[in-house]
Amino acid sequence: MRLENRGAAWALLLVSPMLVAGEGTHWGYGASDGPDRWGAMDPAWDLCASGEAQSPVDIRGVETVDRLGDVKLAAGRAEMKVVRQRHVFDALDNGHTIQINVDAGDTLTLEGKQYDLVQFHFHAPSEHTVDGRHYPMEMHLVHQAVDGSLAVVGVFIEDGDHNAAFDTIWENLPTTAGEMAHLEDVAMNVDDALPVDNGDWRYEGSLTTPPCTEGVRWVVMQQPIEFDTAQIDRFRAIFSGNNRPVQALHGRAIVAETMTVD
Repeated sequence: MRLENRGAAWALLLVSPMLVAGEGTHWGYGASDGPDRWGAMDPAWDLCASGEAQSPVDIRGVETVDRLGDVKLAAGRAEMKVVRQRHVFDALDNGHTIQINVDAGDTLTLEGKQYDLVQFHFHAPSEHTVDGRHYPMEMHLVHQAVDGSLAVVGVFIEDGDHNAAFDTIWENLPTTAGEMAHLEDVAMNVDDALPVDNGDWRYEGSLTTPPCTEGVRWVVMQQPIEFDTAQIDRFRAIFSGNNRPVQALHGRAIVAETMTVD
C-alpha cells in the first residue's frame, strides 16, 4: 500500500440513497432489534438473513499471494465535522455509532479503481475477528466509486499507547443522537490514523448493517493501531456492543498480500 498526502476538506455530507437502510424501520443491536432479526424486519433487508457474501468475517485460513495489486490512499489534513449518527449509513434514526463525514478530496485506489472517502466510523468491539479474537474496537473508512460501488478499509484498534491523532475527535465526541460537533480551524492528517505497516487482508463482502448490501470490497489492515484505555473507555461509555457477529464465508477466499508497495 502506498499512502500519499494531499489537502482535502471534511464536511457534513448528504448520504447517498444506496447507503440508507429503510427509513422508518428501527433496528439496533439488542435482542428484539439486533442482527439475528434484521432479515425479517424489512423485505429490503432479506440479504441480512439469506446472503452468502456477508460481513464481517473471522479472518483465518488466509490464502497468501505475492502481489494483489496496489492500494493507494490519497489523504491529508482537513477540517472536521464529527457527527453522532443513529446509523452509519442513515442520518435518521437507525443504529448507533460516531461518524466523521468527509468531503471530496480523499480517495482510495484499489487495484486500479478509484473510490472517494465518504465517512469513517467506529465499532466496539471489533466486527471482524482474527482467529476468533475480537479487538476492543474497529474503525471503518467507507469509500464509494462513481458507479456507486463500495470499498471499506477496516482498521483494528487495540489497547496500548495514547493515540494523539484522534485527540480532537475524542475531545468532541457528541453524546446526544443527532448532535454534530463542528470543529473550526482544526485539521487532522488522515495518514496519522492508519497503521505504519501496510499489509492487508482482502475479501468480497457486504455492509455490516441493514440492508446488508453485498458486493462491497473489504481491505482489512493486518496491523492494528493503538488507543489507550481511557480513549477506548470514552467511546464505550457512549456505544458498546455495536458490532454484528461474524458471518459464514460460504466458500469465499480471504487473501493476504505479502509485499508492501512503496
